[in-house]
Amino acid sequence: MSLTNREKVLFIVNPTSGKMTIKNEFFKVIKLFSDSGFEPTVLTTTKAGDATQFAKEYGPNFDRIISCGGDGTLNEIVTGIMELKPEARRPLGFIPAGTTNDLADTLRIPKNPMDAAKAIIDNPALPNDVGVFNNTRYFNYIASCGAFTSTSYATPQNLKNSLGHMAYILEGIKSLNEIKPVYMKIESEELNIDGEFVFAGVTNALSVAGIYKFDPRHVDLSDGTFEVILIRMPKNTTDIVDIFVQLANLDNSENQVIFFHTKNVTITCEEPVKWTVDGEFGGKLDKVNIKNNPGAINIFKPKPQEKKEEKK
Repeated sequence: MSLTNREKVLFIVNPTSGKMTIKNEFFKVIKLFSDSGFEPTVLTTTKAGDATQFAKEYGPNFDRIISCGGDGTLNEIVTGIMELKPEARRPLGFIPAGTTNDLADTLRIPKNPMDAAKAIIDNPALPNDVGVFNNTRYFNYIASCGAFTSTSYATPQNLKNSLGHMAYILEGIKSLNEIKPVYMKIESEELNIDGEFVFAGVTNALSVAGIYKFDPRHVDLSDGTFEVILIRMPKNTTDIVDIFVQLANLDNSENQVIFFHTKNVTITCEEPVKWTVDGEFGGKLDKVNIKNNPGAINIFKPKPQEKKEEKK
């Protein structure tokens, strides 16, 4: 195949993500793409915002873009792509190299770099919803406030690199004594509710930092809606047990844990609270609006495995 006929691929690499395991495999990944008929170009980030700028400035000149890093790097790239006109947005591949990689889990993207690369080569790019937070920034899988939401951006990078997921757990335990209820008013077409809550999350993923899990039957990444989870302030030991039971059993019976789908939600708090957007600090705000931009970006991901019929 001549070079002129090769599909051009832009790799945007964050060399400091996670435990940096991608470094050991990256040459193999590039060779795999080259051997498979692609023309790879590599750009590495050195500071926050680089991935956004690379995707926006250079992305339209390529046939596909591949993110090599964690959820934060992917968020930056999606932001850059979303700032382009729809016809200039290139399909996106993801080779996870971060600490938790929540979106990779949801997309069923392998953690091994070579397997993730093969998944990009062998599978089509499918529509994926993108969130819009207060009309100022984009997110892939979550915007949240309350318990544990500051854990990701508060955890030092060196701890993430050395301890992996355990670093988040340790940071979360440290924040337990800081948890306090916030009076919130939640407004959407599907549900209007208010009260004291310790957590509010607007998500498009199956898990959040390994702490919150969602029933796969209730999550569709391209249906134009988010999954909203609210956890009420427990008033006694029974309420605390109820919360853990509901979360463990994926029980959304609107007791202590409230769960619903929506394409647009406004959350107003009686005082400013810290928000997290895809694991990064989203600001200290008393009112946010979160909208779904359906199918805004196409992402390469493995096809769902067909369930085998049970033998009668």
